[in-house]
Amino acid sequence: MAEPQPFTQPHELPGPYGPPLIGHLLQISSEQSHLTLERWAERYGSLFQIRLGRSRLVVVSDHKVIQRILEQRPQSFRRNCVIEDRFSEIGINGLFTAEGEDWRRQRRTVVAALSRTRLASFFPRLKATTARLQRRWEGAADGNQLVDVCRDLTRFTVDVTMQLAFGVDPNTLETPGPVIQRHLEKIGPGLQRRFFTLFPYWRLIRLPPDRALDRAVKALDREVEVIIRATREHMAAHPGHGPTNFLEAMLMIAEHEGSNLTSADLLAHTSQLLLAGEDTTAYTMSWIVHYFTRFPEAFARIRREVDDLIAPAAALDKLEQANHLPFLDAFCNEVMRLKPVAPHMALETLEDTEILGCLMPKGTKLFVLLRYAATREEHFAGGDCFDPERWLPQPAGHGNQPHNTQAFVPFGAGPRICPGQHLAMLEIRAVLAMLCRNFDLRPVSHGKEVKEKMAVVMRPDHLHLRLKRRSLASSVPTCAPTAMAASRSGASHDL
Repeated sequence: MAEPQPFTQPHELPGPYGPPLIGHLLQISSEQSHLTLERWAERYGSLFQIRLGRSRLVVVSDHKVIQRILEQRPQSFRRNCVIEDRFSEIGINGLFTAEGEDWRRQRRTVVAALSRTRLASFFPRLKATTARLQRRWEGAADGNQLVDVCRDLTRFTVDVTMQLAFGVDPNTLETPGPVIQRHLEKIGPGLQRRFFTLFPYWRLIRLPPDRALDRAVKALDREVEVIIRATREHMAAHPGHGPTNFLEAMLMIAEHEGSNLTSADLLAHTSQLLLAGEDTTAYTMSWIVHYFTRFPEAFARIRREVDDLIAPAAALDKLEQANHLPFLDAFCNEVMRLKPVAPHMALETLEDTEILGCLMPKGTKLFVLLRYAATREEHFAGGDCFDPERWLPQPAGHGNQPHNTQAFVPFGAGPRICPGQHLAMLEIRAVLAMLCRNFDLRPVSHGKEVKEKMAVVMRPDHLHLRLKRRSLASSVPTCAPTAMAASRSGASHDL
């Protein structure tokens, strides 16, 4: 692979050919951008350049450099300003896109809302919401109905996030008709499309996708405004009490003397937290469920582990049980290694900096490939293969195989590591334990493969199942048998 010469300039880096004016825009589909960049990294090395219109971007795939970049955020690197601009113009600019002091202040509030202590007190609500999802799936199994996995799990994570962060239970899993989740699911694809446009045409003329995005944002605003108003009324009726959720903490900040947090800011922060909380966890669970159907031997082993831990209960009954599922955790890690919902990240430099011998001026746009390193042979033995065993203690003589956990960053790293990672893993364990304990899985393809699709985060497209109530006397899953190891071409890019 080609490597940059010492102290080159970004325009001197290698890269694929792109025609004048448009550069590589026509070669990068917004829904498949991560796959194209990973293919180019194979050819052009750990540092190369691309052009989107007149904007030059540098693509980084070296894991040591990526670790340094993540550790030096937010002082030396920030998210690409285009991302902040696209979120801001629809009024959703919160913790995900915040920088500097705004980010520090918001993060303290979010971390407090998602602390382990808060999760412990929240666990009974999580149990109730998991039981709600179980009832939904039992109804689908009894009616032999097709299950849209991403849709159902997104409804679940919306219910969980709103209860924990806002103290409100929208019950999207059991509510008929329009629900908040239907508005949320339109925003991600709309934003993703705008990230890869040559110029912001929608500021001059609205096309049908833009009008659909406008309607979704306005509907979300109305939903969140109702929640904020109800929370204000509750706090006014119970003065002197400390905040019990993220929204109450933000309202206290907004009402504090000297605070510059406006009502519009509050709406943006709460909406973005809701967006961040529902997509990432739901799609991670969806990928794991997909791999359950591909590797039934592992599914059966996880089922036995769950049975041994929680039987005769139908789901996790105590918070402590979530920490005693080692093979389930190993399986989840391996899926997140191959199918991270954030396979890349768009950043830019806040100061002149040197990367692999190339001098990057302040304002240089970067694409950081987070998944690429985690699939390389030099970091994980058999990096292209799906093997949960790699995450378990290895017998003597196997400890010298590559297993570089620093190249595995599904929740990011450094100061801006995902504050919701503990909540996400608790949700994942609760849902998957319930699924293994109560259902057999029958994948349905309708002639379409499950493929990766970017919509701000990466989701599995065309993932549908039929569920069958499990006979608890049986421990054999009904998935079609398949090999325990699969190449990345079968287990990653082509699914």
